[in-house]
Amino acid sequence: MTENYKKSKLLILLLLTSTLVQSQSLLHYWNFNNNASVASITTPTTSIIAGVSLIANGGANSSINFLGGTGQGFDNQNLNTVNNDFAGTHLRFDLPIGGTLLFSLPTTGYENIIVKFATRRSSSGAGTQTWFYSVDGNSYLQFSTISPSSVAPELKTLDFSSIAAANNNPNFKIKVEFSESPGGAVGNNRFDNFTTQGSEIGGGDSTAPITTIIPSNASVNVSTTANITIGFNENVRLINNNILDDTNVDTLVELRLNSSTGVIVPSEVTFSGNMIIINPNVILTNNQNYFVVLQANTLEDFSNNAITTAQSSIFTTGNPTVSLASNFITVSENVGNLNFLINLVSPNSGSVDLVLKFPNYNTANSGDFIFITQTINFTENSNSSQSITIPIIDDTLLEQQAEYFVLSLENPIGFVINGSPTATIFIKDNDRIAKIPSQQIELNYVGSFDPSGANTSTCEIVVHDPSSQRLFTTSAVAGFLDIIDFSNPTSPSVLSSVNMNVYGGVTSVAVKNGIVAVASPNTDETLDGSVVFFDTNGVFLKQVIVGALPDMICFSPDGSKVITANEGQPNANYSVDPEGSVSIIDISGGITNLLQSNVSTLLFTQFNSQEATLITNGVRKLKSTSTLSQDFEPEYVTIDASSQKAWVVLQENNAVAEINLLNKTFTNLWPLGKKDMSLVGNGFDISDNNNQVLIANWPVKAFFNPDAIANYNVNGTNYLITANEGDEKEYIGFTERTTVGANSYILDPILFPNANVLKQTYNMGRFRVTNLNGNLDTDTDFEEINCVGTRSFSIFNSDTKQLIFDSGDDFEMFTAANLPTLFNADHGDNISKGRSRSKGPEPEGVTTATIGGQTFAFISLERVGGVMVYNITDPNNVSFVNYKNSRSTSSYSGDLGPEGITYISGANSATGKSYILVANEISGTITVFEIDENLLSTSNNQNEISSFNIFPNPSEKGIVYLNKMANITVFDITGKTLFTQKNAQSIDTKSFASGIYFVKTSDGITKQLVIK
Repeated sequence: MTENYKKSKLLILLLLTSTLVQSQSLLHYWNFNNNASVASITTPTTSIIAGVSLIANGGANSSINFLGGTGQGFDNQNLNTVNNDFAGTHLRFDLPIGGTLLFSLPTTGYENIIVKFATRRSSSGAGTQTWFYSVDGNSYLQFSTISPSSVAPELKTLDFSSIAAANNNPNFKIKVEFSESPGGAVGNNRFDNFTTQGSEIGGGDSTAPITTIIPSNASVNVSTTANITIGFNENVRLINNNILDDTNVDTLVELRLNSSTGVIVPSEVTFSGNMIIINPNVILTNNQNYFVVLQANTLEDFSNNAITTAQSSIFTTGNPTVSLASNFITVSENVGNLNFLINLVSPNSGSVDLVLKFPNYNTANSGDFIFITQTINFTENSNSSQSITIPIIDDTLLEQQAEYFVLSLENPIGFVINGSPTATIFIKDNDRIAKIPSQQIELNYVGSFDPSGANTSTCEIVVHDPSSQRLFTTSAVAGFLDIIDFSNPTSPSVLSSVNMNVYGGVTSVAVKNGIVAVASPNTDETLDGSVVFFDTNGVFLKQVIVGALPDMICFSPDGSKVITANEGQPNANYSVDPEGSVSIIDISGGITNLLQSNVSTLLFTQFNSQEATLITNGVRKLKSTSTLSQDFEPEYVTIDASSQKAWVVLQENNAVAEINLLNKTFTNLWPLGKKDMSLVGNGFDISDNNNQVLIANWPVKAFFNPDAIANYNVNGTNYLITANEGDEKEYIGFTERTTVGANSYILDPILFPNANVLKQTYNMGRFRVTNLNGNLDTDTDFEEINCVGTRSFSIFNSDTKQLIFDSGDDFEMFTAANLPTLFNADHGDNISKGRSRSKGPEPEGVTTATIGGQTFAFISLERVGGVMVYNITDPNNVSFVNYKNSRSTSSYSGDLGPEGITYISGANSATGKSYILVANEISGTITVFEIDENLLSTSNNQNEISSFNIFPNPSEKGIVYLNKMANITVFDITGKTLFTQKNAQSIDTKSFASGIYFVKTSDGITKQLVIK
């Protein structure tokens, strides 16, 4: 062609292009500006053909948020607007994955159908839109995929002009489905100014070719070996009518660094199948911007429609990365298969090994799942999400409630591993369940009593005097001894309060034979304290001096002695560390004749010379600069039935000392040892931030560190019962508490090659441990992980010093199954799992009772609350009997922070019934439980109707509990029956209106229930 002819042809092409734009008709249009409802926003703004519609299929979670389509850049650009419409609102589709948007777009009388719209996604929204079309209104063919930007709206075009069946079709429809990569699984996709255009049939082709450049503009993390292509929706040729081929195509396109003025990147350019392929001569540089362009006025279609504007794209390369979709996974044993996901960014040719870590990473084994280490290969066309199927075996073995195994990404080729390379997969066992209580005896809640009457009390200890039917309780914060009338257990009342602050304060109380003995620390707790004696009316009798910080006090069974455990704690900065001691007060001559000379305070100085041996045997010494007798802190004393022998717990030191009360000497001292938490049955829930109950085994050795202890004798053998609370030393400048995840807590790399896995927060990272034990070779790392407290109660043979029984993970297994909303909650809030990282339910107090010839242990749980009951008649065959908790699950209320626990036999109570009393430190209340002995055939109360109660009452529209299982009928205030239920243990009041209701049992007892 001559130059003049070229110019003339170009002018004609421009006129044809203008004519084409004018000849294209707007068939259907949504501007999505009427956002009054889903119906209004999905109604087309205009349409010239009947049958048009937009339907959102919501799937499981997807939905149109008709009020939420505002901002997000649509109002700034207002792309693809028609007739200068104002920006207004747009269509927001929330949680799109699993949902579809279906457009019915009849094209009757029109051809060359083109759909355009503006779209973007949220940063966590689905990153891929897959578009389909249907020509019969029923079956769909995939047409195109779009990756919406998360930065700003972009104009997208779906050109159906080459789909002949789309023309003149009343059943033409398109739909879009959504998938996550490269976006997220939540968030949203948004659309605006959706148009469908077409030419009246017979108008001829006057549309320029549509160009698609891959990578599209603003693409990021593009593979350094990705194909760069420029595609066309129809056949193209050079603008001079010559054929486009490999020899002339390279003059039409450019690949440059950064922008249109950047350095040209040498490339081989080819043309095939209506697509220009640009192959750089070198691998692209990571994290580099590139500019690709098709020059303007160089190509046209076979109807002389030219591409008159430059077509370009700027994209950014990125490192091909491989990562785990999740580092923490839980599955049920009966799930069948686990679909383990690996994510790719900028897929490339390469591979990675998915490694099953060796045994000391795992508690699950080949009997629980099927997987072997494997190499996973990738190409540039690999999906961004790779799924590996791992069969989970549903066996019938009674295993730990949660077992786990670890997979690791290793040895990447062509990829960089992003994030943590390891995943911990927990399998929840469905065979081993919480123990079922025998209900041999049952604790029936009678009520709670607040001695202060104003929620200002802090009850720690409660004891009972049968002769006066009075209770004596301590409130250490207020410094008072409360004297309570208990002649009517359903309605206790305070008779008087003794101000103990004038004596130094109060820590504990005991009563026997009309004498009340109160442990009172010095105002300077590092100095010697005292025991103050009163009668049951609170009249002062005597005061004698004992060791520093008397923290527990008790009478010998024969009433001849009073013994105190004098804790001897250091001051706040540890500059003064008094010796711990035990004081024995001989009152056999009567209180009126009591002299200071009747007090014998036993120090532990005889053990100072044995320090090395005792530590080697397992006794904990915590402060290296203190003597052993200073480091010992006696916590609790128990005395045998003969009043000849006593045992004192040295809690922080994880030891017990034995005392001969006849000659007032220590006769033995031994460590309690450690509990191996890696054994099945010794599991515990260890993390407070993984939102799952996972009572699993971990490589931990736990010190028992009991608080309260009790004793009993079976066939001439003495046994000690311990409530294994655990306690650390925490002082200014001296603290043993740390966490597994702390940078300063370094695990031996030989013994713990899995340290990085253990230190993850969803595993052991936040678990509290001691930094004073576990470094077995005095280097800088720890060869053993030690914590304090075993979340259990134990029975030891005090003669052989052997552990006979431990309740294992009973407490957590049972509360998880039966009190899930408060599982491992603290006594200061209702947050489930809040104490999982530290001592869990925290057993605190223990007492025993002989009922119907059987011996029972009652253990109070300080944090989660409530009392566990076990039959310990045979220490080699202990059974779980009952658990009751008078704490509210629907609000932070009820009895909180159990400490001291006391048994009152029927023979010693005013009603002839037996009771368990619990002093609650946080709520300041005394919980009264009546013991239902009906299942004990030898019980004298076998045919008695036990008390019936409901708690909490009033209820704040939550769960209320019955103090015993019962057949009930619930009435409203008009007498209308609301419902009946057999064997009820609770009532869900969430749906109840506020007001007064009545609950009647089948044995005729009626209780009023108030709903706030």
